[in-house]
Amino acid sequence: MADQLQLLPERAAWGHQVHGCRWTWADAVVFSQGRASGSHVGEGSFARPEADAVIARRPGDSAWVCTADCVPILVASPHWVAAVHAGWRGTAAGILTKVLQAFLQGGIPASQIRIALGPAISGPAYQVSQEVAEQVLQSLPSGVDPQPALWPDPLPGKVRLDLRWINRAQAEAQGIPPEHIAISPHCTFGQPQDFFSYRREGALEDDQGRRCVQWSAIGLPKAAFDKS
Repeated sequence: MADQLQLLPERAAWGHQVHGCRWTWADAVVFSQGRASGSHVGEGSFARPEADAVIARRPGDSAWVCTADCVPILVASPHWVAAVHAGWRGTAAGILTKVLQAFLQGGIPASQIRIALGPAISGPAYQVSQEVAEQVLQSLPSGVDPQPALWPDPLPGKVRLDLRWINRAQAEAQGIPPEHIAISPHCTFGQPQDFFSYRREGALEDDQGRRCVQWSAIGLPKAAFDKS
């Protein structure tokens, strides 16, 4: 996939995703894996840091996340980019907010940031308990009406929740202009011909034992910097 994106495969960085709110630098991951063995990326020859977001700041580096219903979020700016894995726990903990704050504190103005929220389980399909919904909704900025993120569910104590809407609201609260936020219309749960869904399949492996996830990535092409 890195080749298709005109990125360097050996500089692809991803963390050990734990549904948390930690992020790491891509160059720190790439340096660690090279120091561990110098072997091909992906062989699992070293312990990846626990992180649900990766920020790339070095030409040639790329940031990656894998999802199977959670929201993959790509953040772009002229000098830094990031990939974020936002499930309900990460969303409740403000993983995207923390990444955007890192950008802003790094001197990157909100006006230069672009965000894409990729294919994920849609609000009408994502059934959660009312307790989970309340935890996630508490991450919304004060004064934001949560109703657009909610759908009724026929079962008592359950509700349907739109994680992408909530992450968009979190991004806008950090000053990202609404027109700089793109949201994929695709639902991983409702489109079995296109996407894998853990909720739909009940496992992360298919009947042949292959791990099934969607990968999302963004990078800083080295060639673009070489020309500047």
